[in-house]
Amino acid sequence: MNRRTGKRFTALLAVLMIMAAGIGSAAADVVPLGMDMTVHGATPDPNGWNQDYTEYEDESIHAVLYQEAVWASGKGKTVCHWAEIEIKDPSQLRTTLTNETYYDMIDGKSEVMFKDINAICAINDDYVKSTKYRGYVMRQGVFYADTLDDFEGGKNQDVLIIDDQGDFSTVIRASSADMQAHLEEMARQGRTPVNVITFGPTLIVDGEALELRYEDSIHSVHVPCARSAIAQIGPLKYVIVAIDGAASEETGMKAFEVANFILSKYPDCKIAYNLDGGGSSKLHFGKKLINKAPGRRMISGLIYFASAAAEKEGQE
Repeated sequence: MNRRTGKRFTALLAVLMIMAAGIGSAAADVVPLGMDMTVHGATPDPNGWNQDYTEYEDESIHAVLYQEAVWASGKGKTVCHWAEIEIKDPSQLRTTLTNETYYDMIDGKSEVMFKDINAICAINDDYVKSTKYRGYVMRQGVFYADTLDDFEGGKNQDVLIIDDQGDFSTVIRASSADMQAHLEEMARQGRTPVNVITFGPTLIVDGEALELRYEDSIHSVHVPCARSAIAQIGPLKYVIVAIDGAASEETGMKAFEVANFILSKYPDCKIAYNLDGGGSSKLHFGKKLINKAPGRRMISGLIYFASAAAEKEGQE
């Protein structure tokens, strides 16, 4: 190696070392969150918010809140709220329950839950603690119940599975046997379920809106009302959606309209899934409850996104 080549090699090595140090530093700035439900998000950095609390960004998460009024089948224009979120680690997509337990069957105010978990944004789940609840229940890796075969009249519901890599999958009109087969296939792929939601219907799979028939669902998919949905649009990229409205006022959207709205914004959406709506529809972002749904009800759980940034010196 001549002197000139040696100098070039040394310079290149120095650049590579600096880049490696930067990558290591960036990785060290993100601390994966523990699995247990009692583990909450890192304290959001006050400097991560924009002035009106419609955007947050730190080393581990970027979330932006949007709003648009559109024409739908409900009376007047329907206001749609949605947050687009990108995270660095799958552990930042989490769930919580009232009193952080499944067994007390007590609902609560979403505002209280949201405040306690250091969430950046959140949306309601699937009325998981209702005394008449049926479905497959798993939260933060803990299995609680499988009553998928107990739906009346064989009206099995669609199930959403969120795995340890932050990816969504779904089982349409799932029976217990269907769900077991799906979980076994996940295991063969090296994936583990973390949160399982039973409500639906599934709205979108691989960029295609599914046919939604009201006779297949115990939910009012054909009625304009307030609605909530969650979608995966890419690796560790998600959208949570809340539609203003009230069935009693004939305002809001039907379920298929929510699917079409999501596809209009994210045509390559991997999976979108309908959550509990009506008075249970709750979208939190920053410091406030965003959407409007008359007849608000208490709920039993939230799906939320949290920071996993290493706390800086002096940050509480």
